[in-house]
Amino acid sequence: MIEKRKVASSLRTEGFISRKFLMPLIALAIVSVGALWIASLLNDEEEKVLQEKYYTAKKADFLVTVKLTGTLVATDVVTLKSELEGETTIQSIVDEGTEVKGNTIYETKAGDTIKSIADKQKKNSLSIQLLNKELDLDWGDLPVGQEIEIPGDLLVELDPLRLRERINTQDIAVQRAENTLNRAKGDLATLTLSTALAMKVAENSLQNAEMDQEKTQNSTVKNYVQNLEGMIANFEKDVTLAEKNLKAYTKLKELGFVSEVEVLREESSKAKTLHNIEMAKVDLDAYRKYDRVSLLSLKQLAVDEASVNIEKTKVKNKADLSDANSTVYTSEKTLELEKEKLDDLREQMANTKIYAPQSGTVVYWSEHRYGRGEPIINGAQVHRGRNLIKLPKSKSLKVEISVPQAKRSQLKKDMRAWVQVEDITLPGTLSLLGTNVDNNQRGHSDKSYFKGEIALDESNGLPSDVAEGMKVTVEIQVINLVGENQRVRVPNQCVTTRMITEDHSQRGCWVLDPKTEKHVWRPITIEYSDETFIAIKEESDPDLGLREGELVHLSPLSEAKNLNLEEGVVNKGVLDLKKNISTPEKEKSASSDKRNDKEKDSVTGGV
Repeated sequence: MIEKRKVASSLRTEGFISRKFLMPLIALAIVSVGALWIASLLNDEEEKVLQEKYYTAKKADFLVTVKLTGTLVATDVVTLKSELEGETTIQSIVDEGTEVKGNTIYETKAGDTIKSIADKQKKNSLSIQLLNKELDLDWGDLPVGQEIEIPGDLLVELDPLRLRERINTQDIAVQRAENTLNRAKGDLATLTLSTALAMKVAENSLQNAEMDQEKTQNSTVKNYVQNLEGMIANFEKDVTLAEKNLKAYTKLKELGFVSEVEVLREESSKAKTLHNIEMAKVDLDAYRKYDRVSLLSLKQLAVDEASVNIEKTKVKNKADLSDANSTVYTSEKTLELEKEKLDDLREQMANTKIYAPQSGTVVYWSEHRYGRGEPIINGAQVHRGRNLIKLPKSKSLKVEISVPQAKRSQLKKDMRAWVQVEDITLPGTLSLLGTNVDNNQRGHSDKSYFKGEIALDESNGLPSDVAEGMKVTVEIQVINLVGENQRVRVPNQCVTTRMITEDHSQRGCWVLDPKTEKHVWRPITIEYSDETFIAIKEESDPDLGLREGELVHLSPLSEAKNLNLEEGVVNKGVLDLKKNISTPEKEKSASSDKRNDKEKDSVTGGV
């Protein structure tokens, strides 16, 4: 019994000693395991922190695309708009989606008139005339067998306002203009006859004056001179006879046969005859010196006056005819103007009814999102030029897109694209890329957009679920960097712009230097980019670009010192604005400064 107790006591003593040494060992093991676990956690956390803070640069396949949205539109469409002047109201419009028929051809028959054709076809006569205006037909006498176009189904009817009253008023104005023209033509015809008669009278007066001058010179003057010369000759003969008679009577007196009275009578006859001779000679001499010259001068003056009168008549006739022709011309132009106004009003009346020019499905025109026009419905107010209806010529569709200025440089014509409509994806090609800013797309923002179009490869065999006007998602393939064309790519957030100097900026990334464990600035060149990644251009210079395996800082804003965070012009130091100032501007500026100095001096002196 005592031995058993000793053995038990000895065992308890050994167990106590064993537990005394075992507990520290267990504790040490627990601490070691905990330390290892904590170290592992710290390493995992540090690796996690590195992964969250840095991106490992590496080459990878990179499909560079530009993602946009667009709208399906018909490739070949006729747009119908309001051609009515001013603003009017839609009285009626065909329902959207209605299948309509376009223009038809009608061959005229005997007895057809524009009214009978319009009544038979149930169309507006003015619309028929307007549609066939190029044929230049006489609608009052239509030839048999003439083919004319008849408008298609009525699509829109607009309120004509006061057009009927204006047409009637203008028709009266045309009639008045025609009467004025006829009166002017009659006056011109009468004046033409009067001027011709006046010219004949003037020419006849000249002819008579010339004949009278010739008669005076060759007959009247000559006869008068000859008459005086003959009288002188006769008087001289009478003197000779009187002398002989005087001698004879003198002898007879001496013989006593006659009285002295007879002798005196003969002496008196001789003296009178001699006096008549002297007077006739004086008269002849005066006639030759004065009367003849005066008479011929008067006749020449009459001829000159008749000649001048002809010229005056010519000038007057020309002026009168010019006035009359001007009146006729003015009346013709007035009539043309009045007719044009009447035709315009009739055309306006015809424009109150819009017919389908071709067969198709009616699609209401939808204004741009920034447009202020009313929706196309009955009673809507529309102005001239407002698009109302689209009639697609076929079911072929394309996609209209607006390319932001920032993405314009990446795109080129003929690039391939994917177009997604609901759950349907269609291939296409960038067929149009505008070179000018589309101001219609600017809206209320300051962003600039360029017009673009995507031509669908299967535009004629589209599913029935695809229709015009649907919104689509477009992704245009810029380039597919695969295989040997791979580039080092990093997330967009890794790239920033840094101010190197006050006026020079540089684009790059912050790269972790494994030796110094500090961030090093690395200039880079962006070759391609999309909404997520940026492809970096390969560089031979080790201080430029990125290499695979390098750690690129994901939060470059933490290195905010000298970052270009302002929306200012970068690289201003490259340009010297002073070099662009021309010499005349400098001289002008200098002269302006001098004038200002003088003005200051004068003001100072005045004070």
